[in-house]
Amino acid sequence: MDIDVQMGNMAVTTEPHNLITSGVGSCLVVTLYDPKCKIGALAHTMFPLPSTKNAEHEARSLGSKSSETPSGQQPFVISEQVTTMTKETKYVDVAIDEMLKKMESQGARREYLEAKLIGGANMFPSINSDIGKDNVSNAKRKLKAEGIKIVGECVGGSQGRSVEFSPATGVVTVKIKF
Repeated sequence: MDIDVQMGNMAVTTEPHNLITSGVGSCLVVTLYDPKCKIGALAHTMFPLPSTKNAEHEARSLGSKSSETPSGQQPFVISEQVTTMTKETKYVDVAIDEMLKKMESQGARREYLEAKLIGGANMFPSINSDIGKDNVSNAKRKLKAEGIKIVGECVGGSQGRSVEFSPATGVVTVKIKF
């Protein structure tokens, strides 16, 4: 069963579920995987971190309105093995914190976690925005601070991407849209 993770959201699951998302441009997809427990998480983040700088990014973002969630919305359980968080997970830092908390509550161990980064493209050069680059830089900084190694990345450029992540195998498949 495929779990579609919408922009600004994240999910944590185990096999037989796959985590998928599409429309990844300047947004950044972060996957975390514990190969021992076969627990995976995917976040489709939009902005580096909640700050004054993001007010500028959010004002220029084309389509962030469709993924806004009500303030204070609580996490909901889709099934026993799949949990999606929507409270401020549009921000890289918040999403990584929520992923870690949820994965560890399900038995994942931080020392085994591996991260992969996808996205961070410069989709609209005429807007003169570095949001994609900022998303990637912030994720790398946050993951390093948390002691999580990055084992793969497909970032930058100017093309959109789609992502499929299998917690059964740890394989992340990226399709580039051009």
